[in-house]
Amino acid sequence: MISPGLTTRAEQKKQRELRLKGVVTGKPLLGPQTVHFDIANGCNVRCTTCWHHSPHLIESHTPTIDWKRRSMSLDSFRNIMDDLAQLGGLENVILSGMGDPSLNKQLPEMVRYAHQHGVGVTIITNLLAVDLDQILSSPGELNLLVSICGVTRDSWTAFHGGFIAGGFERLIDQLTVLRDSGFRPKHVQVINSQNYHELPEMVRFATDWPTKRINFKFASLINGTEAVALSNDQKTELIETLIPRASAIAQMKDIETDLEAFRTQVTLDSHRTSPIEDVGCYMGTIYCRVTVDQELLYCCNTDISVGFIDEKNSFRSLWFGAGYTQLRERLTRGDFLKSCQQCGKYKQNFKWSRKLHQLTAAGKQVKTDIAGATL
Repeated sequence: MISPGLTTRAEQKKQRELRLKGVVTGKPLLGPQTVHFDIANGCNVRCTTCWHHSPHLIESHTPTIDWKRRSMSLDSFRNIMDDLAQLGGLENVILSGMGDPSLNKQLPEMVRYAHQHGVGVTIITNLLAVDLDQILSSPGELNLLVSICGVTRDSWTAFHGGFIAGGFERLIDQLTVLRDSGFRPKHVQVINSQNYHELPEMVRFATDWPTKRINFKFASLINGTEAVALSNDQKTELIETLIPRASAIAQMKDIETDLEAFRTQVTLDSHRTSPIEDVGCYMGTIYCRVTVDQELLYCCNTDISVGFIDEKNSFRSLWFGAGYTQLRERLTRGDFLKSCQQCGKYKQNFKWSRKLHQLTAAGKQVKTDIAGATL
């Protein structure tokens, strides 16, 4: 998807060239390609891997009730969207949350406003409380990343923090609505010690509940959530048995997955999930995250704050500001933070690394002068 207003092939090509140059040099010539909005802190489940709602969180890292009640206002969302539209380059917004975005009652209006700007929308949700009729009626590009994380009642209940009356059945009902309407979401399967054994069944699950793709991932386990980390024996079982079996089923059933990239994240003797030094970080010019409190984060890592969007600091001023520039330079040269070892955007960095290597292998040079930028 290309930003609204780019109607000619020449304009579309120019935007792609500027985007690629920004990735290569670490210096943006456009606004971000994707902006992740956290629109609600509250949640209706307690996923055991969650940094904010897990029952395993140590007391010092358990959020307050006041924090959990916060949500982003529609006016704040609109103001940031308007600034992004002026910057150019925005192709997709992610509506998610430190909890579940469906707990913000303005979710349908936010979807419609993004679509009015010609921007695609991705919603990351457990699906339980989403008003599908309203969401699906908005006339624009829409993706749903449905957090499933267990394809039997027992594993789903364990992962989601304990008994939720009718929870798994509600998920199946919502997936049925999507299937019957012809809409294919993406399945997200966060893997931990409670559900890893279901990896092949997670692929088979997609034969009954069709998906565009299954995304497998590890959560970054900190502050007590290490309680559900995989043991070395379980990781070995993943590597030697479960991933190959799941991959074979996916190939036989013609189901798209990211198991190849997921395999590279399985690391023995460590909670490290992302060999980030091997691929590099490219998020600084293509992605960012905005919290409920309008804090601008460099990526999905809540440790890397750039500042707050307010009356004194617009999104634009922060995006091109000194703080953001210094962070881009640091991460581009491979000076990573400790938390980068559990990078939440590893799959995206993996794809960009592969793309750039493929361009190099094909003998295509990426020029870095604006006038002659080309692939």
